[in-house]
Amino acid sequence: MGEGEGAGVRYGPLVARGAGLFVMGVLAWQTLQRGVTAAPPGVLLGILDGANLIFHEAGHVLFLVFGEFLQILGGSLMQILIPAACAVSFLLRRQPAAAAAGLFWTGESLTNVAIYVADARRLALPLLGGDGSIHDWNYLLGRLGLLNQADLLGWLVFTAGGLTILGAVVLLVADLLRTWTQTTVEE
Repeated sequence: MGEGEGAGVRYGPLVARGAGLFVMGVLAWQTLQRGVTAAPPGVLLGILDGANLIFHEAGHVLFLVFGEFLQILGGSLMQILIPAACAVSFLLRRQPAAAAAGLFWTGESLTNVAIYVADARRLALPLLGGDGSIHDWNYLLGRLGLLNQADLLGWLVFTAGGLTILGAVVLLVADLLRTWTQTTVEE
């Protein structure tokens, strides 16, 4: 290996984590700026939201056998459980940077659900099935007698998502610092 190649290999993980932290920071800012509004997500958040939608709809199917209430709740549960399972899997494999990405996705998914929760009374979000579709959170909060609390509950879920995102950033910063320390010790 030549002199330049060794440096690239040695600093590659550090550069990758730094770039990941930059992207995560930009996405965190966009996610938190959006709040519980249905503002357009942009390209990168749109990709995450698209994945969230796929897992959300799959959750309705997977929870079908547990009755109507859990079938409807299953959409939001599944869209949060999938990225959380990814984060846990990476943590168990001692891959903190990947775990941070999964944790970030979990937090972003929570903020995405928060938008849906907060919309339970307004019913302004376009639904996948069109006008005849059930608004999950209108149904769920209505059954629980909490429909008048939709805005508050939406903000509580959003706060949980924001804290999860913050945890992901902290995890990635810690891993970046660990990688930096390892890289400088090896020199």
